[in-house]
Amino acid sequence: MKKILGRVIIFLSLSLSLYAGVSASVDKSAIYSGDVVNYTITAEGKNPQFPNLNTIAGYGVMGVSTSQSVNIINGNYKSTISKTYSFAPTKSLVIPSYLVKVDGKEYKTNEIKITIVKPSQATSGSKFSVSMKMDKNDVYVGEPIKIDVVFKYKLDAQADKIMITPLRISDFWIKSTKKPTKTEEGDTIVQTYHYLVFPQKQGDFEIKPVEVNIGTFVRRNRGGGFFNDPFFDAFDQTLSWKKIASNRLFVHVKPLPNNLEVYGKYSISASVDKRVVRANKPVNLTIKIQGVGNIDDIKKFSLDIDDVVVYSDEPKVKSGLSGGLYGGVFTQKVALIADKDYTIPAIKFRYFDKNLKKIVTKKTKPINIKVKGGNKAEVTPKITTAQGEKTATTKPSVSQVETKTKGLTLSQSDGFLYLFIGFLFGILASVGYLKFINRKRVKKETPIITKIKKAKDDKELFEVLLPYGKSDEFVKKVLEQLEENIYGSKKTKVDKKEIIQYFLDEEL
Repeated sequence: MKKILGRVIIFLSLSLSLYAGVSASVDKSAIYSGDVVNYTITAEGKNPQFPNLNTIAGYGVMGVSTSQSVNIINGNYKSTISKTYSFAPTKSLVIPSYLVKVDGKEYKTNEIKITIVKPSQATSGSKFSVSMKMDKNDVYVGEPIKIDVVFKYKLDAQADKIMITPLRISDFWIKSTKKPTKTEEGDTIVQTYHYLVFPQKQGDFEIKPVEVNIGTFVRRNRGGGFFNDPFFDAFDQTLSWKKIASNRLFVHVKPLPNNLEVYGKYSISASVDKRVVRANKPVNLTIKIQGVGNIDDIKKFSLDIDDVVVYSDEPKVKSGLSGGLYGGVFTQKVALIADKDYTIPAIKFRYFDKNLKKIVTKKTKPINIKVKGGNKAEVTPKITTAQGEKTATTKPSVSQVETKTKGLTLSQSDGFLYLFIGFLFGILASVGYLKFINRKRVKKETPIITKIKKAKDDKELFEVLLPYGKSDEFVKKVLEQLEENIYGSKKTKVDKKEIIQYFLDEEL
């Protein structure tokens, strides 16, 4: 320790005798695509001017670092300053020559060739290996495939860091089904990563190799000098990477008939919380599908029933592995509101059956809903004639009305006088009646306004307004805000007074 402190004091106190020289080097000249290359320019001399590099051979510089060392040779002091540029090329290239100024003189660095090599598969006897295996390679769109990535390493293998790239396949939906499993085979540790993949379209596909990066710390070569002391090893180490790759896999994917997207074996059911309901109160319908297959790809159901307001929640899917098969339960909630009796039609679900190898259609039974206290259909009275049934008229024709006057005869002038008085009285009576009606409207609340005032929260207000949302744009926008508050992340304040005033204006 005393020797180290002595070196530091000497380094800080001595005036240096310098001479110049420039060189360039890389930490590795053969790399895997995307690996980081550390390109270092070293200058010997006073206040060297290094190039300001943002790119090297077209690749962006990811970071820049600077180091300095001092050597004493035969009483002469030599100062060495190094600048390191890090970048990650994906193709082979040549790092060009760069200009460096030292002590007013210009120097050019040497060109350096970088070669991209492909990861090699582990050979027999290697301390590390990785491989892939699948349960089948001829499948339908949506049919699940099990793929295991198996990484093995010897007990005496040395590695400071291991990075395994996750499985990536274009046009496949990938799900990691469980945590990696770890077992032992003699002097070898076996770590297995489990995946379930679902092809999304037909064709022949290549599953590219999985790569494993194995890193070990190495000490940088500082070329001797003051900082070339074991004391500084912990501060001047870098990871050296070795990369190995697995085998490739190939899959043939067949299309499902009639552009179907769902594969497996399922059952469907539909249930309601009530079959008799008061007018404009919701009936909650639950659609449930359960089975095995690519259940996550089932689309949302859409119901359209005449004179019924329908609101559908987003479906929820609980899925996972059970008995080695992937599947789960699909659930969708639907609220229905009407003011007269209606029927929920049969709900159909089509999929490609994995056992029967054909299209299967499952459907629910229709559900009749009885609505109490709602609008009844108007019945037009019928009358029976010799020609059959005819619609009765509610207004008699002029020819059917016979008028008779009894006991009072008026002169023509008296008739005009009484006519004028009657006309004036009618105007006054009409004005008074309108004032009475308007005052009554202001004082007496309609049922919808009362319900809006009584709604304690957004959910109750949503149910009150839902019957009006099908034909009214203003109410529709309010329902969208309430829906975001109830089921989404937004918390928009809905003004009840504005809604009440809207309904008052509609009634006038």
